[in-house]
Amino acid sequence: KERGAGDCIYFHADVADSAEVRRAIGATAERWRHIDIVVNNAAILKTGRLIETDEADWDKTIAVNLRGPFLVCKYAIPKMKAKGAIVNVSSIHAVATDAKSAAYGASKGGLESLTRALALECFEQQIRVNAVRLGAVDTSMLWDNPSVKSGEEKVNPLEIGEPSEIAEAILFLASDRASFVSGAVLNVDGGRLPVLASHAG
Repeated sequence: KERGAGDCIYFHADVADSAEVRRAIGATAERWRHIDIVVNNAAILKTGRLIETDEADWDKTIAVNLRGPFLVCKYAIPKMKAKGAIVNVSSIHAVATDAKSAAYGASKGGLESLTRALALECFEQQIRVNAVRLGAVDTSMLWDNPSVKSGEEKVNPLEIGEPSEIAEAILFLASDRASFVSGAVLNVDGGRLPVLASHAG
C-alpha cells in the first residue's frame, strides 16, 4: 500500500557501530522530542557448515543480527515514552534451522531471548517489546541464499510472503491494537515453520 513517506529523516548507519547508532537515535529524538516505535529489521545471512565458517563471518552475523538490536534498544529506550513499542524481526531459524545456518539461527535465537528479557525490563515503563518470526519472504535475502539458488533448499511458492504482509504484522504489534501484547513472538511464515522443522528432524 502506498501511503507516502510523510515527515521522515534517513540515516545510513552500521547498526553494529555504537557511535553510528547513538548519532542516528539522538538526531531522531531531537527532531521529534521522543521515540514512539523501534523496529529492529537489519540482518545478514551467512551460510555454511560450522567447521567451515570463518570467524569473521560468525562475528559479523552476531554483530548485525544481535548486537545491532541490543545497541538500538539500549540507546532508544531512554528516549521512548510510555506506551511505546519495540518490534524485533526474528526468523523461524531461531527454533528450526538447518545444518548450514548455525550463525544465523544462533543470532535469531538470541534475539528472541532478548525480546523476552526486554519485555520484562520495560514493563514498568509501559513499553511493549515483541517479535515477528518470519519464514521465507520475497526479498534478496531469500533469493541470494546459496541453498535456495542451488535448489538444495526447496521453497514452495505458497510459502513465500510479500514484504507488505510482513509490514502489516509489524504495524499491528507496534500499534494500540496490540496494547495488551508484550513478550510475544508472532509467527508470520505462511506455514513454513512446520516444513522446515520436518526437514530438520
